[in-house]
Amino acid sequence: MNTMEITKVVGGVAGSLLILLLIKMAAGAYYFSEEEGEAAYTLEVADTAPAEDAVVIPFAEVLAAADADKGARIFNKCAACHAVEQGVVKVGPSLFGIVDRAEGSEDFGYSNPMAELGGIWTVENLNEFLIKPSSYVPGTSMSFGGLPKEKDRANLIAYLATLQ
Repeated sequence: MNTMEITKVVGGVAGSLLILLLIKMAAGAYYFSEEEGEAAYTLEVADTAPAEDAVVIPFAEVLAAADADKGARIFNKCAACHAVEQGVVKVGPSLFGIVDRAEGSEDFGYSNPMAELGGIWTVENLNEFLIKPSSYVPGTSMSFGGLPKEKDRANLIAYLATLQ
């Protein structure tokens, strides 16, 4: 292969690259202009701020409509660490008779923050605790993330109330 043939090959490749570059520039100018046109459609977004006249349902009413059978299914999230039989201790204490029981009263090795909590496990306290246990009892060793849905908490508490 002589130098004339090498020059032709290099010139052909350079020419092809130049043509591709020009096509890319022309397409960019055609498809990607700086001008913005009118929107084809608009999306209506509901106001996310709570309405001042919004009805807040007390937890007692939500609990009154709760389903203990659904609560038993929700309890499956708790069953790895807690038992529902009286006196059976797993990773966590038995939840038998938990509703209206003294907090930290079960024969169990509670973490210091939980042992020092005091009080009674009322329905309202259980509701607050189940939202996020680590917020209700800072420093607790319980690693459960909580139940954000109020209906789930009500169903679970209704189920726990049947365990007397």
